[in-house]
Amino acid sequence: VSYDGAKRVAVVQYGTKEFQFPIGSRTFQVTEGTSQKTVTMDTTARIVNNRTLVPLRVVAEQLLNKEVAYRSGAIADTPVNLTGDDALYQNIKTRIGSAVKAQNLEQLKTLLASVQAGADKTGGRDLVTTMEQAAVSESAPAADADSDGGYSQTNTQVAGVDEADIVKTDGKYLYIAGNNTVRIVRADGGKLSEAARIKLESNKYVQEIYLDKDRLVLVGNRQETSGAPDGPIYPMPLVKSILPYYFKSWSFVDVYDITDPNQPTYLKGHEMEGSYQTSRKHDGIVYLITNSNPGGIVMPMVRETQGSVVEGSVKISDVTILPDRFAPGYVVLSAMDVLGDQKTQVEALTAYSHLAYMSENALYLASGDADNQTVITKIKIQGTMMGYAGSGKVAGSLLNQFSMDEYQDHLRVASTTWDKDWVSENALTILDSSMSVTGSVTGLARGETIYSVRFFGDRGYVVTFRQVDPLFVFDLSDPAAPKVTGELKVPGFSNYLHPVGENLILGIGQEIKPLYEQDASGNFVETDRTRQDGIKFSLFDVSDLGQPKEVDKLVVGEENSYTEAFYNHKAVMVDPERGIVALDAYVMEDKTTWQGKQGALVVSYLGEDLKLK
Repeated sequence: VSYDGAKRVAVVQYGTKEFQFPIGSRTFQVTEGTSQKTVTMDTTARIVNNRTLVPLRVVAEQLLNKEVAYRSGAIADTPVNLTGDDALYQNIKTRIGSAVKAQNLEQLKTLLASVQAGADKTGGRDLVTTMEQAAVSESAPAADADSDGGYSQTNTQVAGVDEADIVKTDGKYLYIAGNNTVRIVRADGGKLSEAARIKLESNKYVQEIYLDKDRLVLVGNRQETSGAPDGPIYPMPLVKSILPYYFKSWSFVDVYDITDPNQPTYLKGHEMEGSYQTSRKHDGIVYLITNSNPGGIVMPMVRETQGSVVEGSVKISDVTILPDRFAPGYVVLSAMDVLGDQKTQVEALTAYSHLAYMSENALYLASGDADNQTVITKIKIQGTMMGYAGSGKVAGSLLNQFSMDEYQDHLRVASTTWDKDWVSENALTILDSSMSVTGSVTGLARGETIYSVRFFGDRGYVVTFRQVDPLFVFDLSDPAAPKVTGELKVPGFSNYLHPVGENLILGIGQEIKPLYEQDASGNFVETDRTRQDGIKFSLFDVSDLGQPKEVDKLVVGEENSYTEAFYNHKAVMVDPERGIVALDAYVMEDKTTWQGKQGALVVSYLGEDLKLK
């Protein structure tokens, strides 16, 4: 396929034929050898949002010689009766991507207002259909930090995809974020001295930071206070009658040159109206995820700072409407080049998100709905370019970002579901590149919930918990037929799983001990109730898919011992060369006197032997 800009003609070459679609014409030309014919169609080729579109039905029938049936639109090798086969229709319907680009401000305003008022999904679909049928306008096309192994980096889920943290290091300096300040501290052989401070405005808060070569990247939130607005875009007379001012949130990315860490220099910034959710960094591009629920604002604002401040609203052409995931605001994705000078790109979705997972090729946003399902939206990424690539659904809810994992163009998802009696069970679902379900395992560990998940290659590991710690091992080599191959039950549970060898997994969690009570004879007997004990390190051998084993365990401290690693993987440092893991901890040494210590734990796992170093 190609486009002749001078002639305004879209060209498709297929087999021995060439098809030419003049923009705005109801005819197209077919050329094969020396023969040429003109064919009439019931619509026109057109340009929408700088993209050339030709009729899909014409392409399917005339070019590919396929059969087309219309109810929502199906293309197949043989005729399909969607009217007579409702089951087939519903199956096909779930596989059709229904996202559309917004066409004008009034339609978008009506959509958001209907969601705010609690309009149902059917009304939303009708509105989207109206938008698809609306007249379209034509427009001309618009013109990791290297590591020497001598220092740690943030513990991330995906190799090559960096995650922001409150502390970063390049082996010589520590960069520490807190409130509205970033401290740059020289760490010279253990001797610490402050080299510089980056002090932001009092209403600007650094949530996390990135480090990439000679660039320091700050991400966070900025609060703006203004007088209560008037006008149709801010219909808030009640707010104005109560408060003479209102708060407006912005998420931001600020980039500093730290060629000389003693003198950090501000280079450029990007701000998006809304609240910072999370971010990722890959190949020098920071991907900022902002949740914007502006309460009456139709289009969120965006601000760029590089020498001067340029402010405006998100463009209509950058808004994608997801009919099944209406929200009164947006999830806004910003792709900012922190090493070069590419223009920051923005993509807004009429949705909301509470979890994000990113591979090297795609960003996945997950949000729960009222039907005990999780909707996952896929965004393809290539540098600063982003585009909607489909949505899928899985039953239940997800624990955290590790519940999702992409492998060989498939997404694996672990979830916990509840039945009508609020009894839990668990599932593992695999979706293909178009976000259609290919296979699943359901009904796992009834009455328990997922405590940790990890995927490595074509294997998956899920820990559930109620009173014991079942570790489920999955063979995921066939996306259409995932299966449980082994199960191990041990006391306690693991909140976090980390590979520490080809067939070794380290689990970090808590030990569980049974509670005892006196019987009628005065003897202490074990009950079915338990209590949580100290911080537990477990070493699992998974070389045999059918028989996983706990080869060693180490419990540090007593009840009420705690580490942030229970819920934050960034608090864990693993050094595979020396075979150690380090993490922050509060260790209760004597619960009767409440004597404890706070600091860092360093544990060795060399030789499949766990030792507190």
